[in-house]
Amino acid sequence: MRWRHNFFVIDVAARKESSTCMLRYTIMVLVLLTLSILVLPVVLPPLPPPPLLLLLVPVFILVLLFFLAFSPSKLPTMTVLAS
Repeated sequence: MRWRHNFFVIDVAARKESSTCMLRYTIMVLVLLTLSILVLPVVLPPLPPPPLLLLLVPVFILVLLFFLAFSPSKLPTMTVLAS
């Protein structure tokens, strides 16, 4: 099925085929990631714990994000008057 609109030809069957291919690729990547998460901890030797400062990095990022989220913006407020 084809439509001609403003000099562009849109092939619906080709779009469905490419989306199916993309879906298969996405599922394959997710399956490979899942397998690596399941297999690698069994195969790799245990690692020593990271330093304390490295453990606190996510906490610092979270505090920074909370500060940015709740700090007032410096932009002036614009009121919209409807007539």
